[in-house]
Amino acid sequence: MKWTAKSVLAWLLGACFVGTIVFYAYYQSRDIRQGPIITLVSPTDGLTSTSSLISVYGVAHNAKMLTLDGRAIFVDLKGNFFEQLLLMDGYNIIELTAKDGEGRERKKIVEVVYINPSPVLTQASSTEESQEEI
Repeated sequence: MKWTAKSVLAWLLGACFVGTIVFYAYYQSRDIRQGPIITLVSPTDGLTSTSSLISVYGVAHNAKMLTLDGRAIFVDLKGNFFEQLLLMDGYNIIELTAKDGEGRERKKIVEVVYINPSPVLTQASSTEESQEEI
C-alpha cells in the first residue's frame, strides 16, 4: 500500500474521531463507574437538637435502593429524599445506605445528640420528694 498525504490524513482523522468517541464514552460513564453517592443536607454530623423530631433529607445519585437505619425510604425521580425521624434521649446514630444496580454500596453515618429540654421525673426522684413531705 502506498502512503500518500491524503491517506495519512484520512487515517489520522479517523483515529482522532475514534479516540474522541472512546474518551466521551469513558467520561459519560463516570457516574456509573463510581457507584452511588449520598449528599445529606440535614442533619449535619455532630448536631445537638432540642427537638425529638428531626428531618432527614438530601439527594442520592445512582442509587437503586436507599435505606434509613435499615428501613427502605422513597426517592423521587431526581434522587431527592425526605424522612422524619424520632430521636431518643442522648446519643443517636443515623445510618443511610445506598445500593446501585451493580451491588455497590455506600454508607453515610451521622451522629446526633438529643437533649430533652424538659426532663421527665424518674421513679426514684418522685419517691424522695414524697418522703420529704411526710
